[in-house]
Amino acid sequence: MTTEILWRMPGKMTQLEQRSLESLVEEVSDEFVPPLTTRRSTTQAVLASASGSASSSYFDELLMQHCLLLIECDQLQGFLSFRTFHRDNRLPQIGICIYVSTIAVRPAARGRGHARLLYQKLLGLPGTLPTWILLRTRSTNRHHLQLLDTLGFKHLLTVPHDRDPRVDSIYLGHKR
Repeated sequence: MTTEILWRMPGKMTQLEQRSLESLVEEVSDEFVPPLTTRRSTTQAVLASASGSASSSYFDELLMQHCLLLIECDQLQGFLSFRTFHRDNRLPQIGICIYVSTIAVRPAARGRGHARLLYQKLLGLPGTLPTWILLRTRSTNRHHLQLLDTLGFKHLLTVPHDRDPRVDSIYLGHKR
């Protein structure tokens, strides 16, 4: 089984890659808090109030970011989108960084190390990009938090009840 990870610059995906990515985003949307299809932006600051349908604006913004596409047997099985030269006002000490906006693996392809491969590819990007990688995930996403710990990501900030009364946002960083 051949697995490859393609790095696509903003606006440089083929039509087929875009359709495959949109299908995967729709497939996993409801696993996110709030669902991806209700978000207005990939870096939306207030997550608890996301409602309605904003999938086209979310997806349009996703296409204007860097994307790592994990292809297995000629099919998109996962992706990691990121912004370069990002600054987060909640963590000014980090400065300019790479910000991971979304990572997702198709449910049928999980448990095969695909998320780890995507992060390893991200960690190995050229040194001309910012040194810090920053991301946020929900406090209830235990598998993701465990993976990030094994990859050396460090807890930087917890924003209580940011996504829901019972769900916090956890910010993590890694200096490459």
